[in-house]
Amino acid sequence: MPRMFCVAALALLLTACSSGGERYSAPSLREVTAANQCMQQCQRQYDSCMTSRTGFGSGDSCGAGVATQRDAKCDKIDNPDLRKSCQASSDYCRNRLPALTCGEDNNRCTSRCGGS
Repeated sequence: MPRMFCVAALALLLTACSSGGERYSAPSLREVTAANQCMQQCQRQYDSCMTSRTGFGSGDSCGAGVATQRDAKCDKIDNPDLRKSCQASSDYCRNRLPALTCGEDNNRCTSRCGGS
């Protein structure tokens, strides 16, 4: 029985050590530099977002101005259920913490910096 165990362990060890996969190659200096620059840009945008509360880029759908415009549009909706839904969405946007909004934007930005 111990002999059978040793043979099985040896077979598993040989199987685990043999590799048919590709060899690891370190990223080039250019790839590392580009990723670092990307990460630094994301950090600058995050810092700017936290200080200005406008979000990354012009696509911020929950900025203070946008929420105010939504309020005006919500008041024009005749259906009470739809109007309440619109107002709830507007309140959600207005009350979001900058750290949450900026953090989500930062996560999206940094996810674009790495890998292929």
